[in-house]
Amino acid sequence: MIIQEHFDLNGRDFIRTYSDAGRYVVRDGIEYDEACDPAVCGRQYTEGEPMPDIDDSEALAILLGGGDA
Repeated sequence: MIIQEHFDLNGRDFIRTYSDAGRYVVRDGIEYDEACDPAVCGRQYTEGEPMPDIDDSEALAILLGGGDA
């Protein structure tokens, strides 16, 4: 399910959108792990494909440029 949480950043209202099922959130055909938008934009997202599961060592290798991303 799509979850939306409001938060304040420097006096501006933002919305964090993510999936509680570990799926990408999708808008205009582009997949995001999560999205943070100004609330005034009114952007809507749908759930996409499941995000791949990776372990900590694989994530570290990707961050350090040694993994296959």
